Amino acid sequence: MERKLATRLTVSEFNFIHDLRSLSDPNHALNFEDDAATLPAADVICTDTLVETVHFLGTEPPQALAHKVLAVNVSDVVSMNARATHALLNLSLPKACDSAWRAGFIEGLERACAGFGLRLLGGDTTRSPGPLVLTATVTGVLEGRTLWQRSGARLGDKVCVGGRIGRGALGLRDMLNGRADTAMAEHFQCPRPRLDLLGSEGVGGCADVSDGLIADLAHICRASGVCAVLDLDAVPFAEPSEDWAQQVTGGDDYQLVFTLRPDMPVPPGCAVVGEVVEEGVEPHANQPVILKGPRAAVEAAQTKTGFVHF
Repeated sequence: MERKLATRLTVSEFNFIHDLRSLSDPNHALNFEDDAATLPAADVICTDTLVETVHFLGTEPPQALAHKVLAVNVSDVVSMNARATHALLNLSLPKACDSAWRAGFIEGLERACAGFGLRLLGGDTTRSPGPLVLTATVTGVLEGRTLWQRSGARLGDKVCVGGRIGRGALGLRDMLNGRADTAMAEHFQCPRPRLDLLGSEGVGGCADVSDGLIADLAHICRASGVCAVLDLDAVPFAEPSEDWAQQVTGGDDYQLVFTLRPDMPVPPGCAVVGEVVEEGVEPHANQPVILKGPRAAVEAAQTKTGFVHF
């Protein structure tokens, strides 16, 4: 249910917190009146921070930022085969985040929490003299499902992706070019975690595609001690006619990349893009992903394998 919040949201930090109570878990958040919450049952937990000009441009509407800070964490939880249940939020807000901005942010939180099935446990708010910084911590439950880990890939597994690759990179390109209303820009601002893939059978190693398809497949390979072939001709690119290298290295797709036992059917909407071809590989192998495809695309992709902070 949407509510008009701007008229009643004041500059007070405590009024802002009060306006979040409708999103809280009444059994554990304790109305946000105590210094801590009680801990609900959980099998997995993750945290991600979004920093202005690093993870987002700063021109996005607050509704989109509220969605994204939860979505990127929910995607991590889904990559472990768990259903996200609870979240904590830490917000460092510069002066530009006025009462209207905060009202929009809460509106976005309401929609995202409803869509992801999340309840808030608490968090922290502070004034930032620098950029806008948003952090969420999300917990999840397995509910009897098998835990997926990056270390589960085995020789002979198929390499699969959960959907189109490259929308994040192309969306960022559109945003930088002042085109915030394209479908790609919408995906960059409001990614959709693959909740529909929960419980898929036969999954070996799994990760969400946040750093880039090549980089995140490499994470699986290193954790599993394997090498994999990635066939660029088989990748379902968001724009097949655009720069393939940018699309497989740009990140921000929040699809799943996973290995699948060779005798298991491919989940609906997913595509086979390669195979695990070698095991017993050193975990720190320089590049455990072998690229196959047009020479120019392979050479371009090899020069930039994905996003890194340092």
